[in-house]
Amino acid sequence: MATNMRLKTARVAKGMTQLQLAEQVGKKEIEISRIETGRACPDPETKRRIAEVLQKNTYEIFDR
Repeated sequence: MATNMRLKTARVAKGMTQLQLAEQVGKKEIEISRIETGRACPDPETKRRIAEVLQKNTYEIFDR
């Protein structure tokens, strides 16, 4: 899996830490880290929640 720079860029642009995003999405900080570094692929519901918190469309953050 590739690194998800779009996720990190969107998160940083909102001024959020991984912990803050994780709390709002209902996940652990390590899970957000793994998604950003490409070590994990989130399920569709997690993608939707992340995009909602970051006020983006899922396609703007995730490839699939």
